[in-house]
Amino acid sequence: MGAVTLLLAAAFVFQAMGSRWNRRHSRPNWKQRELAAQAPRGEDQRRVRPYLRSSETAPDPELARLTVATAREHLRVWENPWQHYGYSVFIAAMVLNIFTMTALGNVSAGVLYVFLPLIAAMAVYYPLKRRRVLPRARRAVEANEELAARAPAPPDDGRDGWDGWDQLRKPY
Repeated sequence: MGAVTLLLAAAFVFQAMGSRWNRRHSRPNWKQRELAAQAPRGEDQRRVRPYLRSSETAPDPELARLTVATAREHLRVWENPWQHYGYSVFIAAMVLNIFTMTALGNVSAGVLYVFLPLIAAMAVYYPLKRRRVLPRARRAVEANEELAARAPAPPDDGRDGWDGWDQLRKPY
């Protein structure tokens, strides 16, 4: 039980360091939701996905603007190293807890066989995804920033004050 507590304390420290990193890089935690609401929508992100993957220049200024906005959103989400290490340490604590419960006989071994692959996949996903996304996003911003500056201002799509719950508030 002491190792699980130690891992959970380490996860808490990593999350605190992530908040500190956000503050030092002018990314206050209260502003993260607002920045996420300003990110391009899913269909726009799918349109620019090839330019993000290949780091090619988009063919027109509007796609370049969307590519830069999407790449900056990826950087905002994935650039903080502490946050994702905190997730991995928290996942390690869950794995250790499942092993302990199985070894003590509190839970059948079937639980270990069901949850261990899922938890291990999540623990591997975060660092690998981060290593892949960050360089691509930086290259996409470099390749498209100049062309995006020539794009007209983004259309106002009525998302001022959008909080994510608007779709649920609308009648069917």
